Amino acid sequence: MIRSGQNFGVNTIFVIGGFIAEKYKGNIHKFSHQMNTQDGVSNITLLYFSELSDFLNHLPAQTTLVLIELFDGATELKNYKHPKNATYLFGRETTGIEADQLTEIESYFEKLNESVPPEYLEGHKKTAHLHKIKIDTPQSLNVGVCASIVMYDARSRHAPG
Repeated sequence: MIRSGQNFGVNTIFVIGGFIAEKYKGNIHKFSHQMNTQDGVSNITLLYFSELSDFLNHLPAQTTLVLIELFDGATELKNYKHPKNATYLFGRETTGIEADQLTEIESYFEKLNESVPPEYLEGHKKTAHLHKIKIDTPQSLNVGVCASIVMYDARSRHAPG
């Protein structure tokens, strides 16, 4: 993902828990050194969060969190209009975005936007949003492949000309 991110103009990669916590004991420096094959970390900020709640509490203001998973009712990638202020969240390699994680994310956005006037909730650029998209495939994809497809799609649609 780091190499693809570098090639597709990604600014920041957020890593949440997972094998870094288990294998590297949260040592993001050791992780980035071993995973950084093209010096991408010098061009991309790599931030580690041990828990999903920590990540949610540090989301950039006015962002659109885009969940990529085979959710029922999710917008297909080919029909999705990427916002310029998007943060994309891909599930773990083996489990994807789990039901309890989805509930936590949806609850976070409900609380975040509960005091926002209704006219600002849908599509307003100054309001945080939650979107769900999927890549139309018969089965799940490797997370790195999925991320690369989404990064390419977002960049190609925002490309000038």
